Amino acid sequence: MSDIDAKIEAEAADWAIRAQSETIGEAEIVALIDWLDTSPRHARAYAEALALWNALDADAPASSETPIVRPLPVRQPTRRFGLMAMGASGLAAVVAGVFLLASGTLSPTEVYATQKGQRQSVTLADGTQLMLNTDTHLSVKMTASARTVTLDRGEVAVTVAHKANQPFRLRTGDLTLTDIGTEFNVARLNGEVRVAVREGEVEMADGRAATRLRPGDMSTYREASGTRHLAKADPSEAFAWQSSRAIYRNQPLSVVAADLNRYFDKPIIVEGDAAQLRLNAILTLDSQSAVAGRIAEFLPVDARTTPEAIYLRQRASDR
Repeated sequence: MSDIDAKIEAEAADWAIRAQSETIGEAEIVALIDWLDTSPRHARAYAEALALWNALDADAPASSETPIVRPLPVRQPTRRFGLMAMGASGLAAVVAGVFLLASGTLSPTEVYATQKGQRQSVTLADGTQLMLNTDTHLSVKMTASARTVTLDRGEVAVTVAHKANQPFRLRTGDLTLTDIGTEFNVARLNGEVRVAVREGEVEMADGRAATRLRPGDMSTYREASGTRHLAKADPSEAFAWQSSRAIYRNQPLSVVAADLNRYFDKPIIVEGDAAQLRLNAILTLDSQSAVAGRIAEFLPVDARTTPEAIYLRQRASDR
């Protein structure tokens, strides 16, 4: 073996070890790709080194508490692992696979969803707890360097397990919420994202501005305009749905009905002037007919039920 071959083989062995480290950074991955692009000999040596490393790793004792790092043996001419016959496309696939593993691209994505009227509790591998409200769809991706939840629609309450070297982020639309030791609630509904913090802090950013939210902060972000409104609120109100309650403070009945329609298959339709009536109430989310009856106790409306919907109309005597 020439000195050049020995040097390439040593560099390939070093890259094979570094590429599988959980702490490899983006700059190192770029450097690896540049090194591989330098020569086909680099790519072949790296593929062989990776195969040898994986073979040694498979032979390591399962009970070992400390990783055993073994030097790669000197390559014998007869031990080619079939890689020389693989061709350029095969080597490219090996290199691409290692890059994707190192960057987290190939880490599995878990999807969770609830139907109308359902709730679901999920405990992630790191101990983080998610409580999904009705009609919610989200996905979770865990890598060595980050934990990411993507909320497509609906509402979720999050209690984050703190891991300093593995940041937790929740993405929804244009917003990214970064946890700073937090318990918070996020709802993405009707073109708005509402974020309420009960414990810790959350950084809310949309690429243009970032806001730090603290306990008792309630932020409403309008997706169409990118505007946001920050207010103080009792954080327990945002989490009331977990105990099958909904709290409305001076909300138009049209807004209340739209929110309640997340929970029930049969829609509640508000007719005429009743839409402007304002509700202050704590409603128990049990049966739909019972909820409509409670609204009629708080407001001057009649509830009419048909096979298709429940209609709320202002009483004639109160118009």
